[in-house]
Amino acid sequence: MAEEQKEEKEELPVYLRMIMDKDTELLHDLGGMKKIAAAMEVDIEDGIHTSSVGKRKEKWGENCLPPEEEIRLIDKIMEQFEDPMIKLLMAAAVISLLLNFTVPDEHTGEIREGGWIEGTAILVSVLIVALVSSANEYEKELKFKELSAAKPPDEFNVLRDGCKNHVLATEIVQGDVVFLKAGDTNPVDGLFIEGQDIKVDESAITGENLEIPKSTTDLFMVSGSSILEGECTMLCTGVGINCLAGRSEMRNREKKDATPLQVKLELLTDQITKMGMTMAFLTSSALFAKACLAEYRNDNLQEFFSNYVAVFRVLIANITVGITIIVVAVPEGLPLSVTIALAYSMKRMLEDQNLVRHLAACETMGGATQICSDKTGTLTQNKMTVVRAVFAGDERPRHVPVSEHRDYHREMQKIRGTLSSETFSHLTEGLIMNSTAAKKDGKLKGNKTECAMLEFVEGMDMDIARVREKLKYEKSRSAYNRHTYPFSSSRKSMTTLLRVGNDMRVHVKGASELVLMHCDKRMMPNGKVETMTEVMKQDLRELISDMARQALRTLLIAYNDRPGQGMEGFDEEVPDDKLTFVAILAIEDPMRPEVPDAVSECKRAGITVRMVTGDNKATAIAIAKQANIYVPNSDDIAMEGKDFRQLDGNYEKMTYVLGKLKVLARMTPLDKQILVEALRSRGEVVAVTGDGTNDAPALKLANVGFAMMTGTEVAKGASDIILMDDNFASVVTAAMWGRNINDNIRKFIQFQSTVNIAAVLIAFIGSVLSDQGESPLKPVQLLWLNLIMDSLAALALATERPTRELLDRPPTFSESPLISRRMWLNILGQGIYQIVLQIWLLNSGFAYFNVVEGSEEHLTIIFNVFVFLQVINEFNARKLRNEVNLFAGLRRAPLFIVIIVVTTILQILAVQGVGSFMGCVPLDVEAWKKCLLLASAPLPIGVFLRMIPVTEPVPPKPTAPEYVEIFRREKKLFDPTRTKGRGAAALKQAGREVIQQIKISASLSTIRRRRRINSVYARV
Repeated sequence: MAEEQKEEKEELPVYLRMIMDKDTELLHDLGGMKKIAAAMEVDIEDGIHTSSVGKRKEKWGENCLPPEEEIRLIDKIMEQFEDPMIKLLMAAAVISLLLNFTVPDEHTGEIREGGWIEGTAILVSVLIVALVSSANEYEKELKFKELSAAKPPDEFNVLRDGCKNHVLATEIVQGDVVFLKAGDTNPVDGLFIEGQDIKVDESAITGENLEIPKSTTDLFMVSGSSILEGECTMLCTGVGINCLAGRSEMRNREKKDATPLQVKLELLTDQITKMGMTMAFLTSSALFAKACLAEYRNDNLQEFFSNYVAVFRVLIANITVGITIIVVAVPEGLPLSVTIALAYSMKRMLEDQNLVRHLAACETMGGATQICSDKTGTLTQNKMTVVRAVFAGDERPRHVPVSEHRDYHREMQKIRGTLSSETFSHLTEGLIMNSTAAKKDGKLKGNKTECAMLEFVEGMDMDIARVREKLKYEKSRSAYNRHTYPFSSSRKSMTTLLRVGNDMRVHVKGASELVLMHCDKRMMPNGKVETMTEVMKQDLRELISDMARQALRTLLIAYNDRPGQGMEGFDEEVPDDKLTFVAILAIEDPMRPEVPDAVSECKRAGITVRMVTGDNKATAIAIAKQANIYVPNSDDIAMEGKDFRQLDGNYEKMTYVLGKLKVLARMTPLDKQILVEALRSRGEVVAVTGDGTNDAPALKLANVGFAMMTGTEVAKGASDIILMDDNFASVVTAAMWGRNINDNIRKFIQFQSTVNIAAVLIAFIGSVLSDQGESPLKPVQLLWLNLIMDSLAALALATERPTRELLDRPPTFSESPLISRRMWLNILGQGIYQIVLQIWLLNSGFAYFNVVEGSEEHLTIIFNVFVFLQVINEFNARKLRNEVNLFAGLRRAPLFIVIIVVTTILQILAVQGVGSFMGCVPLDVEAWKKCLLLASAPLPIGVFLRMIPVTEPVPPKPTAPEYVEIFRREKKLFDPTRTKGRGAAALKQAGREVIQQIKISASLSTIRRRRRINSVYARV
C-alpha cells in the first residue's frame, strides 16, 4: 500500500509536488525560479511569446477542469430499483405471477382466470413510481447543474511579448507571468517574482487561517489562495488539473453535504420507516393468522398445512401486503420535498437577484433574527458623486455640480479658476496617482469612490491617462516609480509614494478626521503653504461634521514632499505623518428608494437590522435615519468601532448595548467579527453583508453571509448567497424565501404524516376485521397512494411562491420541532376521521351505498373514498397555522392546482377505465356523489380544528457561556498545541491569533482562560 501511494505521488507533475509540499529542496534541485523559467522557455522580463500559447496548452493542459460526468435519466431509474423494498416487492409480484400462471386453484383445480392481473399491476405500479421519482430526481440534478454552473471566469493581466495582456483565467497557460492584486483569488500555481506588501490567505487549500507574507524567501503561490494585501507578479507553474486547487476540486466533486433540514427529515424518515416495518410485520402476521384460523374453523387446518403450494401462496400474498405497507410507510417523499423546494427556490431566488452558493443558507435564512448590513451599495445606490469641496481658508463647503447639470463644465472651470497651478497640480496628482481606478473603453472602472474622484478631476479638463503616463504610473522592472499602500481598514486611508526625480512625494487620501490629525501644514488656493494651527483644524472638523450630518462621506487629500529622500526603507511603516492639507471632498451616495420599506418589513418580521460602516458617526446616523434603521429620540444607540471594541469581554455591558445598538460607525473588520460572534453567542441567527476582502472573516462567521456581486472574489468565496443587484431589499427577499422553504416542507410533512398514519392503520385494522382475511387496500392500490402522497404531493406542496405576509410573523427558532402542536392537531384530527370513516365503510358502509358486503364494488368504494380524502386533505395541508380560508393564495400555487386536477382525472380513469388493473370496478354516478361527499368532510373538519386555540412552546435560548463554549469548539478557535513545529515566526503569528481570539470572545470565563494563554505567548 505504501509503495502504491509512493508511486502515485511520483506520478504527480514535479512542479505540483513542489507547490503542494512547499519543497524548498526540490526548488533548489530544479535550479531555482530562473532555471525553472528557462526550462519552460520563459523570459521573466518579457513573458512568453503569444505564438507559444497553443503549444503550451497541448503540453501542459488548459486552465480548466474536465467536464463532470453527464447526468443520465437511465442511471436515475436504475438507482430507484436499487431500493431493497422495491426489489422485494417486485420479487413478490413475480412469484405471484408464476403461481397464478402455473398452480391450479385448490378449490376449482384450474388456473385462475385473471390471476395475472394483480402481479402485473404491482409491477406496472412499481415502474410508474420509479419513473416518476427518477424523473423528478433527474430534473432536480439538471437544475442544480444549471445553477451551480461555473460563473464567467475572472480576468487577469499577464505579460506576453513584453506587454500586459488582459486575458480570462481560463486562458492563462503554464509559463505565463501573472499580475495579482489585493482581492484576487489566485487561479494557478506559481512562484513569486516580485511585489509590494503581498499577503495571502491559503486557508481555502491548506486549512490554516493565517495571513502569509510572500517574498523571495517564500516563493510558493498556491492556487485557490486569496490575495489579502499588496500586488505582485508570479510565474505560473501549473494550471487546471496540474495545480493544487484543480486537484482539490476534482476530489471534492462528488461530495454533497446534506442541509440541516435534510438531516432532521432523515431522522424523521427513519422513525416513520421503523413504525411502518413494525406495522407491516403485524399486518402480515395477522393476515396469516386469520387464514389459519379460517382453515381451523373449517376443520381443514391439517390439510391446509400439508398443501405447501397453498401455504406458500398465502404467505406470498400476505408478505406482499406487508412489503407494500413498508413501501407506503417509508416517506421517501420527505427528502424529495426538500430537494424540490430547494431546487425550485434556488431558481426563483436567482430571478429575485439572489445567487445561492450553499443550499443550507436557504433554510437558515428563514430563521434569521439579525441582519448586519453594509452601507455602500447595499443601503445606498453606490452611485458616488463629489458634491462638496473644501479648500484651505474656506468658511463653508463649495458646491460641486453633478455631471448631468446643464452648466457642469462652466461651473467646474470656475472651481479650477480659484486654484493656483501648484494647488491644482497637487490635488489632481494626488487623486490620479493615489488611485486604483482606471478608464477603460471610455468608462471609469474600479472602486466607486475613486471613480467619483477621477470624474471630479475629469470635470476640470484633466486627462487621466496623460498624467499617469507622464508620472510613470506603471512601475518599471528596474526600480519603483510608485509604491502603494492599499486602503487599510485600520488606517482608513490609502497612501502612495511617488518618485519625483531624486525626491519622494507622499500622497494620502482617507477618512477626513483621521488624516487631519496627521496634518501640520495647509496649502492655500493661491499655492502658498502655511502652518496649520489647532484652531484651523477645529474649523475643518466642524465643516466635516456639518457635511456628515447631511449624509455626505468626506475624504481628505494631503501630501508630503521629502526632498533628497529615496523610496527605500518604507516597506513596513506607512510614511503618513507631517502632511500638508490640500482639500476635503464630500461624496454623496443616494439611499436606495426601496430600503426604508424593506427595513420596516424586517422590523415587522422580528428581524433586527444594524448598519455597520466605515463612515464617521454623524454620516452613519444620518443615513441610518433615512433607512429607518436608527430612530431619533428612542433607545437606539450608535457607536464607533473603537468604543464598541472596549465592551468585548464584559458580558453584561455587551448584552445591554446589543439590545439597542443600531449603528456601528468607523468599524474595522475585527469590530464586525466581534459583533457577529457576540450576537451568535446569544442565540441569534445572524446574516451579514460584505463586499471587501476584509469582510471575509465576518461572512464566514455569520450563519448566512451575503456578498455583493461587485465585491471581491475573496468575499464571494466566503459567502453563502451573492446579491446580484447589491441591494438590501434582496436580503429581505432571501429571508422571505427562507421562511417559504421551511413552510412548504412542513406542509408536505403535515400531509404525508396524515396519509401515512391513516394508510398503515387502515391496512392493519382492515386486515384484522375483514372476514376474507385481506387488507381492504390492495398492494397495487397502496402503490397508487404512494405515488400520490410522495412524488405528486411533493411537487404540489413544495413549490408555492412566497408572499410578503410571511414577514408578518416572528422567525422560527432553529430548535423548534419540525411538527408543531398545530400541525399535530391537524394530523391527528384528520387521521382519526379517515380511520373511523374507513372502518365504518368496511363494516357498515356497504348498506349506505347499497352494495354487497365484501364485493368488488364495496372495496372499490373504500379505495376511492380514501384517495379523495387525500386529494381534499392537500388543501388542508397548505395551511400550517390558524388560517380559516383554506383556498386563499391558490393563484400563487399553479402547480398545486394542476396536480390536483391531474390526480383527480387519473383516479377517475383508474376506477372507470382500468378498474380490473387497479383491483376496482366502475361505479355509478350516485356512488360517485356519495364518495365525494364523504371525502369532502376534511374541509369543514380542518376549519374546526383551526378554531381550537393552540399555544406553541417557545424554546429557551441557550445561556451565553454554554453557547459560546459550544461555538468555540465548533469554530475550532485557537489551540496552542497546533503551533508545534511551525518555528519562531509561526509562534509570533500564533501569539497574534491568541490576542485576536481574546478580542472576539463574548464569554467572561473564556476571556479569563484565554488571558492565561496570552500571558504565555505574548512574549514570543
